[in-house]
Amino acid sequence: MIKNFNFIFKKKKIYKILFYLTVFFIFTFFSYFFTPHFFNYNSQLIEESFKTNNDINIKNISKISYKILPTPRLKVSGSVLNVKKNTLQIDGSEIEIILNLNSIFNYKKLYYNKIIINGGSIKIDTNNISQLLDYFKKSKLKIFLKKNNLILVKNDKFLFKINDSKTIIDFTNNQKQLSLKGIFLNHKITFLLDNKLGKGNNIIIKIPKLDILSNIFLGNKDKNGFLNGYANIEVLNNFFQFNFTKEKNIKINKGFVRNNLINSSFEGEVMLRPSFLFNLTFEPTVLNIEKLFTIIQKEYFLDNPDKLKLIKKINGIFIFKNMFQGSVIFENGEVLFKNFKTGVNNSMHFDSKISEFGKKGKIYFNILKTIQYRRSAHKELKISGFIVPSNSKIVFKKIVFDKEDYTNEMIKNFEERLKNEVIQKSLSNIFNKVKMNNFFNNFKN
Repeated sequence: MIKNFNFIFKKKKIYKILFYLTVFFIFTFFSYFFTPHFFNYNSQLIEESFKTNNDINIKNISKISYKILPTPRLKVSGSVLNVKKNTLQIDGSEIEIILNLNSIFNYKKLYYNKIIINGGSIKIDTNNISQLLDYFKKSKLKIFLKKNNLILVKNDKFLFKINDSKTIIDFTNNQKQLSLKGIFLNHKITFLLDNKLGKGNNIIIKIPKLDILSNIFLGNKDKNGFLNGYANIEVLNNFFQFNFTKEKNIKINKGFVRNNLINSSFEGEVMLRPSFLFNLTFEPTVLNIEKLFTIIQKEYFLDNPDKLKLIKKINGIFIFKNMFQGSVIFENGEVLFKNFKTGVNNSMHFDSKISEFGKKGKIYFNILKTIQYRRSAHKELKISGFIVPSNSKIVFKKIVFDKEDYTNEMIKNFEERLKNEVIQKSLSNIFNKVKMNNFFNNFKN
């Protein structure tokens, strides 16, 4: 009997403890999730907290509401937000301020380390990107951006826009990361900036529908302020790979390019300021010159204003070695082909110049060809003239063979022979070795 009584007493004691625990948890739950609802979170409190703690200016707040789920947070509507002196501008978004649970009862100050920015437009000037990254590295704030229109500009000039973007900016722990997903030119794009190794920044860009994948690593600057890195880039079956060092200019080494036109190593230097300029040396093992020339003929010797404007802005030098030798110089809208040597024992030298593109464009050329006349004798052939790529026409202005100037009638005769025996409705046939050797052998007779 006494044992039964003790059991009942103990059982009631357990129920009592469970009851108190239940009351405590219910009280705690309602305190954390409902009490802040009655606090007066005003716009001044939010503006001061953002400015003081995170160097963010927020204004034009039209509405503030408290939400319990999925975690306690403030929702701020109708705001304009500027980060770090306008390095990042956000308009027309709804901002969710995720409150820290351990300080949720303090209504005089806001404690948070995470905000979510929904909708609206975000504008970034590319001139401010380095400042923006430095800000995120130093900030303890996690920023999530959802369903935004991300607009990139340079000196207030529009560059491009990414729609319906989702961005996560987290530089608060060892896995320092900026990731972005969205729609670019009606295609899905993924951008990732990852610094989790602490040795530099890894940048990955993917646009699957356009067959674009790039992986770029930027190492940390050394004691001299130099930056090392490498790049692997795939664009529409074109593959580029190279190492680089950023000093005053960008020095490139161990470069390689591969596509259906060329397989080649390359190295050199690229200057970005005060203007874009390059000096690159290529040593191709494969180069489909006929196909390359056909592409150039179609793309740059027809009325295509956008591409013509682009080529006029290019300045630099391509130097070729191995299969042939020579330099292609882009200078103030002109393209010069200088000191090209090709053929067995460099038997042919040529120079050419393009001063005008489009339908009226012409390629002026000078050729010096050594023709084997007998076993131990050779003669020199000199030809000057121009090519009109838009109608696949070649005009000879002067021919000198073995120091003899050809007459106009003889020149016209060789023009016709070139047209009928070599070009045959395709200008790219001038790079057909068999046809061209047969043509040059006509001068022996």
